Amino acid sequence: MELIQIGKVLKTHGFKGQLKIFIDEFYMDDFEDMKAIFINGLPYFITGKDINSHENAIISLEEMDTREKAQRLAGKPIFAKEDDLSEILEEDPYGELVGYRMHDKHFGDIGIIDNIMEMPQQFLASVIREDGKEVLIPLNDVFITAIHPAEKRVETELPEGLLEIF
Repeated sequence: MELIQIGKVLKTHGFKGQLKIFIDEFYMDDFEDMKAIFINGLPYFITGKDINSHENAIISLEEMDTREKAQRLAGKPIFAKEDDLSEILEEDPYGELVGYRMHDKHFGDIGIIDNIMEMPQQFLASVIREDGKEVLIPLNDVFITAIHPAEKRVETELPEGLLEIF
C-alpha cells in the first residue's frame, strides 16, 4: 500500500479533539469522499468533516475526543492511500506526433520529431534534422497548419528566423 501526502494538520480546533487541516487543492475532491487518512503511518477514520475553503477543513477523527489527544497530531503531514486518489491523466495533446516528419511551408523538410517536451508555457518538439542536429520547435495552433496521420507528417508555418537560431 503506497501512501501519498495530501496535506497537513494545522492545529487543534475547539475542545473536542477536532483538527483544522490543510489539504492540497489538487486532492480536495478526493478528500471529500475519503473515510480514512493516515498520520504518522497510522490510519485515522474520519467521523466528521466541515470543508470551509478550497484547501482547509475541520475534521473529527474516531477516538480523537480531547484537545490533548488532537494536539499530538498538530503539524504532522496527512497521507492517503494511493487507491483513494483519482488518477489524473496527464494531457499531452502532441504525444502522438513522435516519429512524424515535420515540413514547413517556407523552409521545406525540417526533420523527424524525436520527442515532445512539456515546458511551463508550451510544448516543444525535438526535431532531428538530416544533418543529425536537434532543433526545438514550439508546438501550438498558430505554427501547426495541418497534421496528416496517414502520412505521419506535420505541416507548419514557422516564423522567419526561427530555424536560423539553431
